[in-house]
Amino acid sequence: MTRTARFVVVVVVLGASLFGCSSSSKSSGRTSTTSSSVGRHRVASTETTSTAPKEKTPTLNQRMEPSIPVARQEGAAAVAGAHLYVVGGYDSARNSTNDVFVFDGTRWQPGPPLPIALNHPGAAALGGRIYVVGGFTGGGATGRAFVLKPRTGAWREVAPLHRPRGALALVAFARHLYAIGGRDNSDQVAMVEVYDPRSNTWTDLSPMSDARNHLAGYVDGRDICVAGGRTPVTSSRIDCFDPATGRWRRRATLPIGTSGAAAAVLRGTTVVAGGESAGETTIVDAVQMLDGKWQHTAMFVPRHGTAFARYQGRLWLCGGATAPGYAAVATCTSLGL
Repeated sequence: MTRTARFVVVVVVLGASLFGCSSSSKSSGRTSTTSSSVGRHRVASTETTSTAPKEKTPTLNQRMEPSIPVARQEGAAAVAGAHLYVVGGYDSARNSTNDVFVFDGTRWQPGPPLPIALNHPGAAALGGRIYVVGGFTGGGATGRAFVLKPRTGAWREVAPLHRPRGALALVAFARHLYAIGGRDNSDQVAMVEVYDPRSNTWTDLSPMSDARNHLAGYVDGRDICVAGGRTPVTSSRIDCFDPATGRWRRRATLPIGTSGAAAAVLRGTTVVAGGESAGETTIVDAVQMLDGKWQHTAMFVPRHGTAFARYQGRLWLCGGATAPGYAAVATCTSLGL
């Protein structure tokens, strides 16, 4: 688009009242995209006036969803068929759990418990089955992996990762699982591993150039991408891996660095929601969206460490913490465009 007028930089300082003052948005279940600072993170944005038609910016629709039965944070989520699964995580007393909750579109019910209690695992669905990989136990990072066949309701252990890791991203793509990032105690895990369920084997792929944990994984077209994380400092990177070439490349830079966020592509727009600083001192109370340019808006119930997955065309975020560190909740919200 040809811009005929000069840019005007607008900086708006908003406090915690931004979310509380959006009474009209809350009642309608919609929030409008803004280009202002959110919480303690100040973002300068540009707006233009032009005689040409304006580009339509994405309008984010946020809504409350039925809460999981009990508070959980640092769990994981995946979708198989018409069901959303939330697995593992910390309870409100910071104990690791083996709980599984299953949502059928109307209500939550208990699912088959995990064989072991885990926090910070990875979860993904492949071939109608739920896989849970890695995470932390009382003894530290684990490489153990399990698969649930929903029809039988039984978990089965499969081949372990070559490298134990927790706070990883587990992404399903083209009949394979990709384990990306994470940490083994204090060590960042750079090597990407891919799982083939037909041979029950993991294979090493190209390592990340910027290894980190607490990163949010998602699929973007033919690429597998990860947003934010801890290196151990807060990362603002979005990096994408091309399975066809085995190469990594830098995709974008988040306006607000974050770790423990949720991410997905919705109708062609990259959406990164919430998170916290790596030092666990500040909540990122924004939803950041990239559709040619960055936009952002205030997040319903800002939190980090959610169990997130694409479900019914929306990005669902369940549980998590509403304050830096440990503050588990049962809240579920969803985002759509």
